[in-house]
Amino acid sequence: ESTPWERKLRSCVMSGKLFLLAVISSSLFCATRAQTNCKQVSLDFIVREGDPKALAVEQDIVADLAKIGIQVNTVVLDSEAYAAAELGGQYHMLFSRTWGAPYDPHSYLNSWDVPAHVEYSALTGISNETREDIFQRIENVQKQTDETEISTQWKGILQDIHSLAIFLPLWGSRTPYVINRRFTAFTPSSNTYSYPLNTVRILSGSPNVTVAPGVGGSLFTSVGPVHPHQYSPNSLFAQAWVYEGLTAYGQDGQIGPALASSWEIEDSANGGSVYTFTLREGVKFHDGSDWNCSVAKLNFDHVLSDTVKQRHAWFGTSSQLTSWTCNAAGQFVLETKDKFYPLLQELSYIRPLTFAAASAFSQGLDSDADLHNSCNTGDFGERWDFLEENVTCAGLQPIGTGPFKVASIQLDEASGIDTEAIFARHDDYWGTVPDIEYLHVKYYENTDDVQADLLSGDLDMALGNGPLTPEQIQQLKTENSATVEVLHSDVLQNAFVVMNTKAEGTNDIQTRKAIIHAINKAQIVEKEFFGLERPVDQLLPRSAPYCDVDLYPSWSYDPEKAELLNCQATTMDAPDSVKESDSQSSDEDKLSSGEVAGIVIGVIAALLVGGLIGFFCAKCFSSSPKKVTGGSSVAGSELEEAKSERV
Repeated sequence: ESTPWERKLRSCVMSGKLFLLAVISSSLFCATRAQTNCKQVSLDFIVREGDPKALAVEQDIVADLAKIGIQVNTVVLDSEAYAAAELGGQYHMLFSRTWGAPYDPHSYLNSWDVPAHVEYSALTGISNETREDIFQRIENVQKQTDETEISTQWKGILQDIHSLAIFLPLWGSRTPYVINRRFTAFTPSSNTYSYPLNTVRILSGSPNVTVAPGVGGSLFTSVGPVHPHQYSPNSLFAQAWVYEGLTAYGQDGQIGPALASSWEIEDSANGGSVYTFTLREGVKFHDGSDWNCSVAKLNFDHVLSDTVKQRHAWFGTSSQLTSWTCNAAGQFVLETKDKFYPLLQELSYIRPLTFAAASAFSQGLDSDADLHNSCNTGDFGERWDFLEENVTCAGLQPIGTGPFKVASIQLDEASGIDTEAIFARHDDYWGTVPDIEYLHVKYYENTDDVQADLLSGDLDMALGNGPLTPEQIQQLKTENSATVEVLHSDVLQNAFVVMNTKAEGTNDIQTRKAIIHAINKAQIVEKEFFGLERPVDQLLPRSAPYCDVDLYPSWSYDPEKAELLNCQATTMDAPDSVKESDSQSSDEDKLSSGEVAGIVIGVIAALLVGGLIGFFCAKCFSSSPKKVTGGSSVAGSELEEAKSERV
């Protein structure tokens, strides 16, 4: 039978176990209560109809957010309804992209202040003071001339935008090109939207080449009217084949000569700058006419008339230029009202300041910018239809200086699909004359047909995002490398989720941060893009001018932090400016009132448990057995065992 001492020891041990069980149960109860305190958030994620890849990525995001208690409702809309929701702010989250090279960062960020872009509606929940400060700084940095000052100001702007947690960066997009092995010397473009083919050499086979280009990440339908001064329905890749500007955009934002062979920059008396461009000699338009200053001025007259330039307000040149003239030496002279460093970069854009021949205008060199404007009726876009009240659109023929010229375009009006789109080599091109005699742009209903024709040889090239899925590109790269070569540009454009700061739910910066940290973008990119894209933590691609900077905090995958942000108790009120900017320190690192209370309760509980266990142990030891002379103490050996059990 047990001695009285053994029974006391066992009673002491059992009491300790009961107290430990009570503490664990209390902890579990508190944890359960903490989970019930998570924010109950329901968000609408709108996705454009007919974009299966976007829908697949959205479903991955839905699954990640469910792990921290955020419910996402998938709303699939047709193009018209999607545009209305996008601009009207009828969403919590949606996909978007930066504009890419050569438009990032300044032209893309300028566009945020225009109601025609989603970023405008996304920013409406931010205080007017914060919004105005950002836009004023974006305007001011473009008036700087010192490189160090430009870099410093851009870093500050990008950091403050980053801290607002409006954008969830996902991946950096590289432009893919799949090209039959019968060609060589293809060089990926530094421009997101151009597919340069004039340097391609033909090793074997026909000089007539078939291509399936991507347009806006989708399959090609039509090249449009190929107008150098207007936007949709014109396809950028076709405009880039046919027309050129004064400058060219190169790798890492380097600006080089194009139709201008050189230029000089001087300060003007009014505080702006004077740019004197020496025009390249020996350049011929597709109609055989000469490129000269008179033609350059004619194009600028039509694009930058007082009425038409309103359509081009998204880029600074339209408001900065005060005059464009030809001097006695035949040089083209531009004057700006302020110092404006992006001018040379903006002159490299595919549209609208590229050049058509005088014969392309309805009245030739005598075409009046108001009475015979180069615009096509109805092509300003629905929001700018009012411009045609003050200008007569006389249209323009597609005649440029580029390496390819329009040979034939046949549009099926009912479907909006080109049944034929053929471009011919410009034999008098001033640069590298193409080996390719004719480019046949082919329409495909689906990506499977594109892949099949690439393998059969019926299609020579698939260019850009859209003609093939990432899985198909990877398959062609690994399994069909003897037939086709797969090339990629650098990362030129970043994809992201934009969150509406005015909508209930995403108007809370803590919720936006929780969403950002909850998304496992590396896993999504690997699953959906088969390693072809790269996860990113910042809004703008590092390849863009002044964007290769480190911003804090890192918008990385951190599910524990995401759960903490979404499940923490209500924090003490803070001024909106602090909640929005968060520019110096992160709210993520601050303890909420609930967390502080939890710490206090935990300390008190630990003290109580420690005191109670100490009390029982003292009680046990106060009744220690007396030592027995001449023999061993069984109780003493049991005590050592009991101590071990307690430990």
